[in-house]
Amino acid sequence: MKRRFNFFLIIVFVMLFSIAADVFIVVQLQNYETRFLELYGAQQDGYVNIILGQIRALGDGASEEDVTSIISSLDASASRYWTLSKGNAMLFVKSVTETNRYKGFAEGTYFASETASQFMDTLGKNQVGHQIIYLGRDRFIASGMVFDWQGEPYRVCLLTYDKVILEDNILLGCKNAIIIVLSIVLALLVILSMVMSRKLSRQEKQIADQEKHVVWQNRQIVLLDEQLKREYAFSASKNVFKRVVLDEFLDKLDEKNVSPLHFALFQAASVKARDKFFEHMQLVLDNHVLRFSMDDQYALLIFAGYEKKDSSKIIDTLWDWEVHEVGNLYCEDNIKSYKSQFDQFWQEVSGQ
Repeated sequence: MKRRFNFFLIIVFVMLFSIAADVFIVVQLQNYETRFLELYGAQQDGYVNIILGQIRALGDGASEEDVTSIISSLDASASRYWTLSKGNAMLFVKSVTETNRYKGFAEGTYFASETASQFMDTLGKNQVGHQIIYLGRDRFIASGMVFDWQGEPYRVCLLTYDKVILEDNILLGCKNAIIIVLSIVLALLVILSMVMSRKLSRQEKQIADQEKHVVWQNRQIVLLDEQLKREYAFSASKNVFKRVVLDEFLDKLDEKNVSPLHFALFQAASVKARDKFFEHMQLVLDNHVLRFSMDDQYALLIFAGYEKKDSSKIIDTLWDWEVHEVGNLYCEDNIKSYKSQFDQFWQEVSGQ
């Protein structure tokens, strides 16, 4: 669950980063556009000053119609045009046809938006200023000023639609190139993060599987080690067992249905003689003969799977003047348990 959460967290983080980067890019592009329009507005102010110079060149004898005629003679289109107002009345808007539409309307009717009315209110006398304004949903860079003509205040403005400036082929191409490149970079970042996260997730899964495999191997090694220890512990050729475990061995032989068994009981003259007898047994007997120390004097040998003639022949060669045989019992099968057969044999030969 933790690995899945980390994978999901990485993807979410990259997606949030990409969204934040997109927002940042959009904001910066807007700031770039705004700054560019401001620079254009500064150049546009100079053009307004030139037109104002032409109006003043008319002299005091010129009429209001002459001033309007100069403004109407200037190049105008839907994307760039002039306005002229006197007091609160509109004298000229874009063209003669457009002017007739607004004839008799107040200046505030045309410049009705908050940014436009604010711009008109802040125009300085004989000082050209510019501002970005909105007329409806359209954005313009507007340059204008207030000037006196024959004792009356007039306002002249030049409005340029922002798309005319911003959608210039070179500028628009640069802008689109920036957007495309940044979009590709962000898309590659998202894809790369997903690929890397997926790869890391797979690697973590592989590591987890390897860790599980190592744990399994360690368990198998422990089990094998324990099995080897048990096998070594119960190895007849390497060990002499105590009497207390004899019943357990006989039960195991019963369970495994090992047959036949040949019990041979020896009595030693001393503990030292008994131990020397067991050392000799390691050299002459194989792993199919179990060795038990019954007490300080008695030694028991159990021949498993031997034919009676073979085990009897071996038994006859094992005793010496310090160790002698006191009895043996040959069990062909375990129909009657080995334990019960041995207990009866033990009581008969040892008197215990």
